[in-house]
Amino acid sequence: MLTVELRAALERGLQDEYRAETIYEGVIADFGQVAPFVNVIGAEQRHSAALALMFTRRALPVPASAWTVTNVPHFPTVTAACAAGVVAERENIALYDDLLKQDLPADVRQVFESNRSASLLAHLPAFQRCA
Repeated sequence: MLTVELRAALERGLQDEYRAETIYEGVIADFGQVAPFVNVIGAEQRHSAALALMFTRRALPVPASAWTVTNVPHFPTVTAACAAGVVAERENIALYDDLLKQDLPADVRQVFESNRSASLLAHLPAFQRCA
């Protein structure tokens, strides 16, 4: 059974992944195929897809992204974008920490934990190195 709380948690996670993906798309549009953005954007797309699957498995429509390259921040330099990436990944980790406090179905918990782990162990260090 899908509770209001579970649906809200899935939507929060999905919109946060969409936002990161769109910010990183904007950085690539502004500065070209720069690391770590070209690497991390693929991971963000996989995170969004994993969350979208949670909706599909429950016969729910997958929410559209609320984000476009026109309503996300843009940065004066790649270094500034990397510093913002550090902040974004820390916020993403905190979001999943909050979501994981809930009573979750096993498949949702696994996706949340996987996405959080990638942010903590891969994305955050990549942005810290370039900031």
